[in-house]
Order: sequence, then C-alpha cells, then structure tokens
Amino acid sequence: MPGDWRDEAQVPLLLRVGLGAAWVYEGLVPHLLGPSPDSLALFGRGSALLRGDGNLPLAIDGVKVLLGLCLLLGWMIPWAAALQCGLLIVSTICIALAAPQFLVYPTGAISKALVLFAAGLCLGILGGDESAGTVRPVRVVPLLLRVGLGVMWLYEGLVPKWLWPSPAEVEIVARTGLIPLHIPLFLRLLGLAEAVLGLTVLAGLWTRGMAVLQVGLLGAFTAIVGWTSLAYLADPLGTLSRNLALVGSVLALYRTGSGPFALDGWLAGNAAWQRWLLQAALQGNRAIEIGAAEAYRVQSQAATDPTTQELFQKLALDEVHHGEDLGSLIRRHGGRPLPVGALCKGVAWMLGCVTAVFGTRASLSFDLWLEERGGSLYARCARLLPPEAGITARALQAMQNQEALHVRLLRDHLRARRAAGRKRR
Repeated sequence: MPGDWRDEAQVPLLLRVGLGAAWVYEGLVPHLLGPSPDSLALFGRGSALLRGDGNLPLAIDGVKVLLGLCLLLGWMIPWAAALQCGLLIVSTICIALAAPQFLVYPTGAISKALVLFAAGLCLGILGGDESAGTVRPVRVVPLLLRVGLGVMWLYEGLVPKWLWPSPAEVEIVARTGLIPLHIPLFLRLLGLAEAVLGLTVLAGLWTRGMAVLQVGLLGAFTAIVGWTSLAYLADPLGTLSRNLALVGSVLALYRTGSGPFALDGWLAGNAAWQRWLLQAALQGNRAIEIGAAEAYRVQSQAATDPTTQELFQKLALDEVHHGEDLGSLIRRHGGRPLPVGALCKGVAWMLGCVTAVFGTRASLSFDLWLEERGGSLYARCARLLPPEAGITARALQAMQNQEALHVRLLRDHLRARRAAGRKRR
C-alpha cells in the first residue's frame, strides 16, 4: 500500500464514518419520511424479505442504527464489520429470491451492497482504532476496494442500462428536465461511461484521478436524484443513503493508492508511459499559464489601485514567459505544443471578468489559489523527469520558485488590503 503513513491511518476512519452514516440513515430516515411506493411493494412480499407486519421490521431497523453507531463511534469494529457483511449477504439473497426484478433497481441500491461488503471486509482486516496506532497497512485493502467499486460501476453501466433497461431510471432522468436527448439513448451512453469507469478502477489505472471523478459523480447523482425524486431519499433499500458509504470507500482508496495487481504500478516503470505523462503534464502546465496570463491582463484593466494594477501586470508578464519556456521544454522532449491558446484565453477571459466583478479581493484570492496549484504542478512535472534531464529540471525549478514568489506577493497584497479595510471600518 503506497503512500504516507498518515494517509494510511485515515483509511479506517473514512471507511467506518461512511458505513456508519449510511446504516444510521437507512435505519432512521425511511420511518421519518415514509418509504417509497416501490420499496413498500417489495417489502410487501412477506417474510422472504424479512419485512412483515409485526415488530420484525422495526427490530431490523434498530439493528441498523445500532450497527451504524458502533461504526461511527469505533466500538467493536471487527464484530460490527462482520455483522454488516452478514446483513448484506442475507438481504441480497432474499431480494434475489423473492423479487429478482429489483436487481436492476434504479441508481444501484442493490449493486452498491458489493461496495459496502468490500468496505466491511477492509474494516474488519484493518480494525478501527487508528488513534491507538494499531492500524497497519495491508496490501489487500486497496485491491478489495477496487474490486467492489469497479464491479459496482460495471454492473450499473451494463445491467440496468443495456441488458435489462429499467423504466424507473427513464422516469428519474425525465423528472430532471436536463437531458434534451432521447432518454434511453442517454442512459445507454451513461451506462457505457460507467462501464469504462468500472474497468478503469478494476485495472487500477489512474486510481487517484478516478477517485476524484467518482466523488464528483456520486455527489452529482445524489443531488440531482434527491432533488427531483424525493421518494428515493426515504428508500429503505438505500438508493441514495448508501452513497455515503461509497464516498467513504472512494476517499479511502484515494488514500491507499492502487495497491497490488494494478496498471499504475506496472506503468510506473514503463519509460514510454512516463514520457507520455511528462508531455501531458507539460502541455497542461502550458495551457494553465496561457490562461493565467489572460486572466491577469483582464484583472489589471479592471483594477483601480495602481499598486494592484502593477502587480497584475507583472504576474501576467511572468506567466507569458512561463508559457513560452514550457513550449520550448515540450519541443526539447520530442513533443509539439498543442494549439489550445485561443480556448485557454477564452475561458480565462471569462474567469477574469467574473472575479473582477466581485472585486479586487476576490481576484486576489482566486489568483492565490491558482498560483498555489501551479507550484504543485511544476513539482509533479519534475518528478516525472528522467535522471539525465538536468536542464529541464533546473528550468522547472526556476519556474516553481517564481510561482512561490507570486504566492508570497499575492498573499502579502491580500493581507494588506484586508488590514486597510479593517482600518476604514
């Protein structure tokens, strides 16, 4: 499990908080808001789903809440993880036997059980007492998380959207009013994208980048479905509540890295792949510098303070030189600068106008964030360089130092403006 020990020590915390929040939500909220009609029809099938008319359903929900509290508070983690895995196995088998049509339930209420099961196994392996320093890195943890998340995305991309299309998903998309395309065609395209994402996660390729993408997708899906289809917020099957556990698992995978049997590890030693990554990083840096120069130019025209205007002009000139130097480095390493200047300037012009409308302090805060990100990108490019690339390394180091100077200048200027604002008040 590659990574810093502090990152690895956060993995059990992320897993148990995500799982605990999902179980507490699933045990409490459906009774408070009322379950969806589809879920009531499912549970009305009787004892095969353990949802009768007596006290058994209430007892099951009580167990879910107790399980969630144990996970959130870090009590009896191995036993809680084992109980969770058992509940998931029993509930999935009961649903498959009593109502197999719900295996294509909208937004993956059933397929997400695989991720929860994998996260429970990982938590049982690691334990949950990270504060006591007893958590040790285990190589199988990222592999289990990759398998759970990858198979879930692959299942959701192929089964309910290609093999057995779900009318409920068509209704959910129609309620949003955001898709001008033919909705079944959109769902097939979405399913294809989810399947590609699943294969990428399974293969362990770009693991941390895919983790960021997954968090964004889960957040977007939860917000859109929760806003347009309120019934799924109270779904006892965990249509949306289980996304809490999925986000925790994805963040844990971001912390651990790809782990064993991953393409990331194999490609790390491949010279051709490293050259491609270096070219991509240099091209990305060049695009950002072109855009930053344009944003500074717009902000300098909008600035009323001569000192601020002079600062923006200096930053714009430095970024122009950085873009030219990065173009030379791209050619030095066998590439050709991409013709993205007009696109970058157009996007940056809009960002510059928006920040200028909100005022000088907003512009300075945005620029400070941009410069801090730029310094980390130069460091990433330097890590991708081969040992013999001394000239390029020195050039990147010089640009990184200048980015650090920009950060200090912006921070000092922003601090001075805040102090002046307090004095005027």
